[in-house]
Amino acid sequence: MTQDNESKDKSSGQPLPEGGPQANALLAAIVESSDDAIISKDLDGTIMSWNAAAERIFGYTPEEIIGHSILTLIPADLQDEEKTIIARLRNGERIEHFETTRVAKSGKLLSLSLTISPVRDASGKVVGASKIARDISERREFERRLVETEKIVATGRMAATIAHEINNPLEAVVNLIYLARLSPTVNDQVKEYLRLAEQEIERVSLIARQTLGYFRETAMPVDFPVSVLLEEVLTVYGAKLAYSGIDVHRDYHPSRPLTMRKGELTQLFSNLVANAIDAMPQGGDLSVSVEPEGESPAEGVNVLMADTGTGISPELLEKIFEPFFTTKEQRGTGIGLWLSRQFVEEHRGSIAVVSNTDAEDHGTTFRIFLPYENGLAQNVAPGGRGNA
Repeated sequence: MTQDNESKDKSSGQPLPEGGPQANALLAAIVESSDDAIISKDLDGTIMSWNAAAERIFGYTPEEIIGHSILTLIPADLQDEEKTIIARLRNGERIEHFETTRVAKSGKLLSLSLTISPVRDASGKVVGASKIARDISERREFERRLVETEKIVATGRMAATIAHEINNPLEAVVNLIYLARLSPTVNDQVKEYLRLAEQEIERVSLIARQTLGYFRETAMPVDFPVSVLLEEVLTVYGAKLAYSGIDVHRDYHPSRPLTMRKGELTQLFSNLVANAIDAMPQGGDLSVSVEPEGESPAEGVNVLMADTGTGISPELLEKIFEPFFTTKEQRGTGIGLWLSRQFVEEHRGSIAVVSNTDAEDHGTTFRIFLPYENGLAQNVAPGGRGNA
């Protein structure tokens, strides 16, 4: 074996492919131009190489970091992760799409997706690791905001429901006060008290009416393909699905765009995907299909989302659409499916669920029907028709 074949690329730390200086230069250029941080380390955790993206993401120059421990990049409370990673690498395992947190030179915490591969010497012995780190901070922030939005919308809708229930008896009280003021047996002082009471109740009624309308989605409906919307949601959750070992199977049949409040249906499908991930902690399959159904005027789009998760027992299944009911203990808010049903019903659709907890046949399937004629078409945003 020649010296060239035994040398290592300074950027990746891995044995270079055969092909001479030209191939080596090309490989080095690819590593340096990558948008992802590419780092190599030995089995003691000492950093051996550092590309340009690693400098951009973490803030350290190669001179500052090469030769230092990889623990420099790991928060103190997560440093036990490195022991687990090294143990798996020594066994020759490859770690893919491992989502975790690392720390930059500035002290900023970064959300990263790591793919770590063992590096072997000429005899096949594992001597180090090559790590590709992708910054997913923006996606994590998007997911965080999505959860916050869900909580805000849920709180608002609950307030709207309460306001609606309060408003009806308030109107009855106002009418009774009005009749009492007209009674000839009531003196002027009592009439003044009744007038003030009526005024205050009217004020409460106004607050209730404002609350009832405030939390309804104000965004204009748009015409949008359901399959494209589903694909956007699956893209957001793509890395999490991959890391969880979940294979996604798509079956999209042609269907015309649906007039929709896009934000509401995005939240609906996000809730279902997130629930499916939680139901399959050991991995599994998620099947998503879209197909047209029925004939005018009842025609619409059928969406099926089926997982091979643990399933939901019959006694819990009948409660899952109730507000604040959750099977996730401390991890769940109990409002996701409650909101989801509201979103579907506001599109004049329906949502149904079947589930099985048998050892040999388990999983949950949601079926959502969304009709084309849902009363939103007259309010479509200009330029929104047919957007993809």
